[in-house]
Order: sequence, then C-alpha cells, then structure tokens
Amino acid sequence: ETQEAIAGLAGNIKKVSAERIQVELVKLLTSPNPGELKVAYRMGLTAVFLPEFDVMMETPQNNPHHCCSVGEHTLKAIEAVPADKVLRLTMLLHDIAKPVVRKTDENGRDHFKTHASVGEKMSKEILRRLKFDNDTISRVSRLIRWHDLRPTPAPAEVRKAINVVGEDLFPMWMEVQYADNKAKSDYRGEEKAARQAGVRMTWEEIMEKGECVSMKGLAITGSDLIAAGMKPGKEMGSVLHELLDAVLENPELNKKEALLSLAFAADKKLL
Repeated sequence: ETQEAIAGLAGNIKKVSAERIQVELVKLLTSPNPGELKVAYRMGLTAVFLPEFDVMMETPQNNPHHCCSVGEHTLKAIEAVPADKVLRLTMLLHDIAKPVVRKTDENGRDHFKTHASVGEKMSKEILRRLKFDNDTISRVSRLIRWHDLRPTPAPAEVRKAINVVGEDLFPMWMEVQYADNKAKSDYRGEEKAARQAGVRMTWEEIMEKGECVSMKGLAITGSDLIAAGMKPGKEMGSVLHELLDAVLENPELNKKEALLSLAFAADKKLL
C-alpha cells in the first residue's frame, strides 16, 4: 500500500530540492542494499529525478558479453563495488550513454562505441543537475571516461594506463573494472578475470619500485632543459611529454643525465 501511494504521488518529487534528492540518493547508493534503486524505478521516482536511468532499464544489450539490460547490469555493478560514494556513483552512471550510442548490426548484435566518452559528458551534466560538488563530479566523470580501458598486465601498458587514468584514481579504476566485469555474462569471464588480476599485480610492483608514471615523477623539469640551453615554449612541453613516454616504456631511462641527452638528441632545432 505504501508503494502504491508513493507511485501515485511520485510526481511531487519535482518539488523537492536537488540538494535533498542528492543526499537521499547517496544514502541509498552507499547503503547495504543499493540495488533497491530498482524499487524507486518501479514506483516512478527515478523517472522524475533520474530519467536517464529509466532509459537504461529499457535498453537491451544483445551482446555475448552481457546477459541483461543496461539498467539491470548497472544495478549489479553498483552492488559489486565497495560502499564508497564516488565508486557507486561511477557504477550508477558508467553506462549512462549506452542507450544514446547503441547501434545494432545486421546480425542483431548491439554495439556501444564511444559510450565511455559520451558518458563522461552526460555524467557531468547529471551530477551538476543534482548539485554535486566539483571534486565528486571530476572523479566520477574521469572514472567513467576510462572505465572501458583494457591494458594487458605488461608493465609498460600498466604504467601508461596509470598515467592516463591518474595515479590518484587508479586503485578506484581497478575496482570499477572488477565490478563492471562481475555484472556481465560469463563469456570469456576467466580471461577477463586473469587480465584484471595481472594488471593489479603489475600495479603493485610498479608502486613498490616507485617507478615514474606521471610528469611529476620525471627526473627532469622544464627548468632543467632551459638551464641546459633549450628555448622555452610549446616545443619544450612536447619534448617533456616525449621524455615521459620514453620513461613509461623504460623506467631505467628516468635519470637526469640520460633524459637531457635524449631531449637534445631528439630535436636539435630547439637549442
């Protein structure tokens, strides 16, 4: 009877402030039973404050990697991550763009190319609409942007992935990948799990060795290049990025003298 009453009055939630809806949504998502969001869907509440979720619930995934709709997959993924606000918001919105970009081929198989990049933009819009703070919006949208990145456990690939995702978010990104795959079908499941376990092991080794994974860890700076005679400007920034790429491939190169030699050998015209 209570649910029937709520369903009948669901439209009234339009009168509730976005800030209050945000607080209650986070309470639900970080509770022991975040999947109860489905009840809010059945009662017509999400149709008012998160209509994109309703579209996900109604979008099938005719693809061997999946066994349910986008929305059902999302609910399973939410339950598969720790009860952290950023992680659960990420899983709530990680496939938000799939209904928008869905294409079905001649064999009846669905494809969702660009859903990560489009989802990054959509998640920002939704989180701003619900009055989330900028830090939360930034972290959630970044995780969504890279949630489908699939590096192999090779050290160079993992270092590059850490650089792209961000050293600060990489541990969360691994949780996102685990939850995403746990909510999929068993198709190539062992292979996916093995890759994830390998990436985690390689990440732990990289962190233990203290290898460079970002510009801040590079053994050389722009000031060092200028002191050595390089002209400041955009070209110098490009050189620094090239040096970082080299170090991500081979961490043994991350020594000031070696990098100076590489920098000037690569582009004599900058002298």
